[in-house]
Amino acid sequence: MEQFLLNLLKTSLLGALAILLMLVSKPLWRERYRAKARCWLWLALAAFLLFPVDFSVKDAPVQAAPPQDYTLFVGTDKTTIQSTDHLFGDMAEKSGQTSTQVRDSIIARPVTDPAQKATRYIPVTTILFYGYLAGAAAFLLCQGVSYVRFRRTVRRWRSGVTRGDYRALLQDTARSLNVTAPEMFVCEAISTPAVTGLFRPTLLLPHEGYDLNELCYILRHELCHLKRRDMLLKLVLLAANAMHWFDPVVYLMLRQADEDIELACDSAATDGLDRAERAAYSRTLLAAVQSHVRALPATTCFGGTVERLKRRITNVLGAQKKRGLGVVALVLALTLTAGCAVSWGERGRKNDDPFDGSRYNPVFVTGNAELTIGKNFRPLYYVSDESGTYFRLSREGGVNTVTMIYDGEEMSFSPMESVTLTQENFDGTLLPDLDALRSDNKAAWRAQLPDNFDDHDPDAAPNLAFLLKQEDGTLYLCIGYHFDGGDAFPGDTDRIRWVYRLEKGDDTLYPSMDDYAAACVAELKKGTMSYCTSEDGNYASQVAEDTVADVRVTRLEMGDSLEGLSPDGTALELWYFQYEMKPTNENGAELAPIGGQEVTDDGYLNEHWTHYLTVLHHTSGEQTGYQVIGTTVSNDGLFYNGCGYSGEEKAYLHDFYVDYAGLELPKMFIPNLLNDTATDGYGRANQCEAQLVAGEGYYYYVPITAWARSSDAEFWYSRYDTGSYFSVKKLSQSLADAKAEWESTGAKAEKTDTGWRFVTNEGMSSTVITLFDAPDNTCYQVETHWSFDGSTAENEWGWNRDRAVEGEAEVLRAMVKRFTVTAAVRPTQNDADSALDAALKQLGDTSGEVTLSLSVNGTDSSIYDGSTVTNRAYFARQLSESLVWREANDSAAPSAQNCILLITADGGVLTFCESQPMHLWLTTPDGAAYCFKTDSYDELSIVDGDGRTLYNMMRLWYDEAEYDALLRDVKPQPKSLSWQEAAQHWADAYYGAHTKATSGSSFKYTWVKALITPAEDTTKAMREWGEIDENTYCFYVEVQFTPESETALYYAMAGNTVECTDPSAPKGAYAFQRCCTIQLQEDGRWHGVMLGTGW
Repeated sequence: MEQFLLNLLKTSLLGALAILLMLVSKPLWRERYRAKARCWLWLALAAFLLFPVDFSVKDAPVQAAPPQDYTLFVGTDKTTIQSTDHLFGDMAEKSGQTSTQVRDSIIARPVTDPAQKATRYIPVTTILFYGYLAGAAAFLLCQGVSYVRFRRTVRRWRSGVTRGDYRALLQDTARSLNVTAPEMFVCEAISTPAVTGLFRPTLLLPHEGYDLNELCYILRHELCHLKRRDMLLKLVLLAANAMHWFDPVVYLMLRQADEDIELACDSAATDGLDRAERAAYSRTLLAAVQSHVRALPATTCFGGTVERLKRRITNVLGAQKKRGLGVVALVLALTLTAGCAVSWGERGRKNDDPFDGSRYNPVFVTGNAELTIGKNFRPLYYVSDESGTYFRLSREGGVNTVTMIYDGEEMSFSPMESVTLTQENFDGTLLPDLDALRSDNKAAWRAQLPDNFDDHDPDAAPNLAFLLKQEDGTLYLCIGYHFDGGDAFPGDTDRIRWVYRLEKGDDTLYPSMDDYAAACVAELKKGTMSYCTSEDGNYASQVAEDTVADVRVTRLEMGDSLEGLSPDGTALELWYFQYEMKPTNENGAELAPIGGQEVTDDGYLNEHWTHYLTVLHHTSGEQTGYQVIGTTVSNDGLFYNGCGYSGEEKAYLHDFYVDYAGLELPKMFIPNLLNDTATDGYGRANQCEAQLVAGEGYYYYVPITAWARSSDAEFWYSRYDTGSYFSVKKLSQSLADAKAEWESTGAKAEKTDTGWRFVTNEGMSSTVITLFDAPDNTCYQVETHWSFDGSTAENEWGWNRDRAVEGEAEVLRAMVKRFTVTAAVRPTQNDADSALDAALKQLGDTSGEVTLSLSVNGTDSSIYDGSTVTNRAYFARQLSESLVWREANDSAAPSAQNCILLITADGGVLTFCESQPMHLWLTTPDGAAYCFKTDSYDELSIVDGDGRTLYNMMRLWYDEAEYDALLRDVKPQPKSLSWQEAAQHWADAYYGAHTKATSGSSFKYTWVKALITPAEDTTKAMREWGEIDENTYCFYVEVQFTPESETALYYAMAGNTVECTDPSAPKGAYAFQRCCTIQLQEDGRWHGVMLGTGW
């Protein structure tokens, strides 16, 4: 919205400059160049004005400062005014107060209108945008109404032309100009001939009193308008005027363009006429003088005012003029060049305005340790790169906001209002560093929240924030407390408790994660390291600080990935990174490992810490690579914001990115379901980590321990067998009907924020029914139940049932409180991964069937059984073990593509397409569809050891299944043949199967010839050895063949494959030899067997 307005303003200013230049130089134009050239120029300028886009070059030489955006704040309980203090200077002088005091006194005045008590923030940009749209709509409405009224008048007063010579002259003139003749009417409501209408133009005459010579010139003029498509040009100009209705110069352009259109049309109408005819044309123009002419959309008029007709007659009778196209090109080039050279200073403005949605990591600078208040405020008392606390600076609804994200929670300081730092409002008496920050400050913003804490509360959340932008561009965030009054501080007092320097995360885009690791190693080598040594027999009694001699990476691998949450063309990935360091150790001291450390034989210290790297992988677009957006270090699993994610890596990626990008999505895990507000029955605050459970149209959170779910219902129960439970049921009736039904049982309804609650107590048991409204005129019923039995007995660990139930009741209340009706919750691929695992497991199960099908250009080929393929286990293992899969966005495989379909025994379908060779599409037996992508094999990044893509490998599986089926179709030979004849027929059929393979197959030959040679000595010897019987004969086969591809030749190589020397063979043929046998079996037929390259 803001960018559109800025581009619109820039386009309007540049266009106005070009228009004024044209108007100022109008005498020069009129004398030297044709009106037609000016029409082209107006069309080009109109097109320029119609597309308000920023085409300025990077680092444009002219950086214009954009207008400052303001935000109107309309009331909370007070009238809030955002402005700079100098606006109150005059009032301050009269009252003797400072401008700040005057402003604060105005702010303190109560709002008299109760309707203003709801806080509203209205950006001025928004007001301007909708005001602009309203103006454009009003302009178009005015033009439209005028045109409709004109057309209505014409329809009311028009009549057909009665003179046949008029109609004949119209047809003749139209033919001479090579244009379709429009309908012609007489309309007494107009005073000059005109053409109106864009798609079905109509020619209007005010009367039938013209002589034929006059009418001829009138018709030539109006038909030239149609030939030149002047109505369309006028509409384009009108559209530009509508878009820039606020620019008076554009109105001047429209007026001048309308005149130039008539001049150009006059020139076209008189083209080829002699001077006498031109003079007669001019007299016809004089007869059409009007006192006033109003331009209408899609309408041209023959007449005009006296001044305009003078210029038109001068144009008709004047000398021939230059075409002027070069000047048109020059003006356009200058305008576009100016547009490229002028920028709003977008980059500079963004740098000056920190509220751009960026995320910042806090680096502690200093703090006021003497303050008791807030010293135990958990998100800030310990902040480091690994603590998880960070800040986001954003403009939400036009309001500058600083948001602190910690432990899965958020705290916002808003509105951040511009402020000038002074000794009074930013005092360095208690925290000297503030004076240095104030002296070097360029811009500052301040937010103050209500004072609702005890002045000595060590856990109190801060209510004051200053954001400082320094002269060198560094950002500082000062957080503390504002006291309206109390026993510790006087009223209206600020105290800064913490000062942080804000640093953006590393946005480097690494070509590969190996490059990232190399950069880390190089940086580590520049630093120092600590290690322990033993002294005087005391193990690890000394700590040495030493330089780093070497660093080597011990682990760098991707653990998991998640697509669909981050922007298109990116994927979220979790990488594991470990390294070990070798100290310089010039003294040769023996390293003493402690706390899980290990010293290698060659002197490297390995601390066994894992760096969990959250990576935004840019897979497509202008730049590709790996951006590390988060790092956490642990030797005990993956943790984030107080939750453990080991084994839930996709959930981690989801939750991290929700925080990182500020997405309005529920987290998969939260650190504390109870928010420290409830105890566990033993008086201890219950830190209850919980995970999200998403249903159809709702979600809620359940503790990660102590609760179990029924397999056939949305029913959770206590694992301690206390009888406590939580259940969800969707009712087909509306919320009102469900409420009425419960009330009919005598239950009393209690209003909640989202529906109704019914509490039933029977003895020591409690059942709570909570109804939630659903968007489809239905509702959800959430039921919770707990029961005490009055027992005081404890087991050997001190566990008491009723105390446990007391804690469970708090958990159940919190689960109900977190129940949320929503449109959808993004899954973290668990369903997709489970479906893929199940399908890949079936592929590897040799007892199950696998059917393969090939689709060529959308047409299905034959279907083959892939279960008996020799390499089935290899293919299945490659898919399930050697590849790392992540879910992609495309759930439907491309149609009309070359695809391999693998159909599992239960009806699931896995699809591989040649156009996207590293994707897998899965359709489960129940119809669910998923898409997965792999970027890595174990050994190489994209292809396997033979250079094949994933699609190539699956095509090879199909090719083997097809070839096996073709060989099984080779029939035994009849007994009536001699063994040599049977052997030749069998060899022809056996090796001829290659020619029947589908084009593109790894076994496809385009030509085959088999030549057999009896191996009598071998037959005799093998009979003597007892390896064959008297009905079996040995023979050699020389197979001459032409492979369809290099791949087919590759699979034909077996040690004796050579280029064919037979002159009768086609060019490019090869040959190999095989040893075979043929046997007359009990079924009375000859059966051939290929043994290989040897006996």
